[in-house]
Amino acid sequence: MNDKLTLQLFAFDCNAISEERHGDALKAIKKFGAALRRTGRLQHCSGVRFVRDREIKICDLPLAKFKMDSMGVQNDGTGTCAMLDRTSELMDDEGVRLNDTPEEERPSQVIMTIIVFGRDNASVHCTYEKLREMIALQRDVYKWKFFLMTDFTINMEKLGIAEEDTIIIKKSEKNIFERPFAELTEKMVVLLNEAKEKE
Repeated sequence: MNDKLTLQLFAFDCNAISEERHGDALKAIKKFGAALRRTGRLQHCSGVRFVRDREIKICDLPLAKFKMDSMGVQNDGTGTCAMLDRTSELMDDEGVRLNDTPEEERPSQVIMTIIVFGRDNASVHCTYEKLREMIALQRDVYKWKFFLMTDFTINMEKLGIAEEDTIIIKKSEKNIFERPFAELTEKMVVLLNEAKEKE
């Protein structure tokens, strides 16, 4: 294992973000990314968004080159969310890639963050049960860490992600992204600093 490397995976539902909130989302994301970089931990990133038929994947880019806003916060107006399909595809693709990576180059830490509004309503290949099993396998056998940011608490239960690793988005807040990303930042920085100390 490469004790100096963390792999960050992001699965992001941008299709429920109204146009007037794009600025708030991008500001929170950029602040989050800056905090991750300040830890000094070597990080590579990969990401996917949930917009049906307009998927974006960014695989194995150093954090310094990975711009989460390049994943887009465009809303195509359909209200569709293919979280199950997109998240499972990203996990499958990364699992294959890591398996093909020489042992000494594999990251010692993998962190996956799922950001989703509402419930999945567009997936055709994956179910909640299947994704829950995939998450459990990666968490329990391969020691991946999972965070969930959502406005719908049933997602936490259906995906089997612990309450302490779930951050609730409250649509009643003026800026629905500021507090959740601040909470995610705090949790993430702790993990990265712990890994940094073990290098």
